[in-house]
Amino acid sequence: MPPSLRRFALVLPVLLLLAACGTITLPAGTETHTPVPSPLPRILSPTAPFVPTLTFTPPDGEPTATETPTATFLPSPTAVAVSLVIELSGCNTSLDITHGMGEVTNAYALIKNYTSTDLTNVCATLTASDEERPHPDKTACTALLPSGHQVLLKLTVDTGFEKDTSIEVEIVSQEGQTASVTATSCRALGLPGWVPDKVGVVERIP
Repeated sequence: MPPSLRRFALVLPVLLLLAACGTITLPAGTETHTPVPSPLPRILSPTAPFVPTLTFTPPDGEPTATETPTATFLPSPTAVAVSLVIELSGCNTSLDITHGMGEVTNAYALIKNYTSTDLTNVCATLTASDEERPHPDKTACTALLPSGHQVLLKLTVDTGFEKDTSIEVEIVSQEGQTASVTATSCRALGLPGWVPDKVGVVERIP
């Protein structure tokens, strides 16, 4: 065999071996993994979750369960007197020399007509707890007291000297209307013969 062929035969296996080594892929020392992202943490809200409420709509004309009736309070009517009324404007003790009497007790009765009709012959009579001789001014009258009007009458009775007198005044009209008023004491001193300006004057009730 010529020398050139002999060298080729020796070199050929080496070339084949190198060629084979070039196509061999060595495995990696570590296995590679594709990273998987971790799940996001839960976000907790401080606000309570919204829970929808059910709304019930009843048929027309029927009240719902949440309706609250409203109470209406009407003011009570003011009581108004519809009768004959008497008020004691005052009373006192004085001397009555004109009628030959000593100590007397005077009373001033204010009579008010709250009725719907005019009253006639309205008379007031005074009595006392220690009344003695009949006094001519024990009773006083007014011929007409129209509706809505008033009149002041002076009444006098003969009473005991320096005694604490209780009195009562009664009124009556021709139509049958009556009223009365009392006082437990009349120790105030009055001027003898003094008469208020409005005694016997019929005027409208203020």
